[in-house]
Amino acid sequence: MARGKKNRKGGLIGMRKDPDFKAKRVAVPDRVTIGKGKASGSRQQIAEVSSHQSQAVEKQDARLGSKTPVALGVEAPQARKPAAKPTKKKVVLSPEKELANLEADPRLESLIDILDEGGSISKQDQQWLDLQLARHAELLAELGLVEDAEEADALDEDEQLWRSLNSASLDQYKD
Repeated sequence: MARGKKNRKGGLIGMRKDPDFKAKRVAVPDRVTIGKGKASGSRQQIAEVSSHQSQAVEKQDARLGSKTPVALGVEAPQARKPAAKPTKKKVVLSPEKELANLEADPRLESLIDILDEGGSISKQDQQWLDLQLARHAELLAELGLVEDAEEADALDEDEQLWRSLNSASLDQYKD
């Protein structure tokens, strides 16, 4: 009996090799390739170009860096200088107005209250307070509002006794 028609097409006998498949694929590079240097003949090209341009513009060497200074350490930020402000002319107040301003100053009052209560204040506040109190004493002397020692003698003897009694401590007379 006859077997059937023979097929002359040869099919795959075994597995295909991997290189056949890789050739058909488009390879996508995972990273950018870094160049290996200058192109061939670049030395001669630069020499030709420089010979055509006779000393017109010399190209600076790219290896030389910039001349701007670089901070090597950590520096504190510098405070900006404010623009020149117009200077205010000091208005000279009369002694009465200046005294009234000193006595109405809330900062002065608060610092005196803190000291009266036995609290402590900073050195800067103490210096400012001393200046203000000295100016207050000057203004009182200038206006004639301070009591002098001569005026205290002119007081009645009874008034002096009452003042000394009120200011004295009575603890020294206890048994």
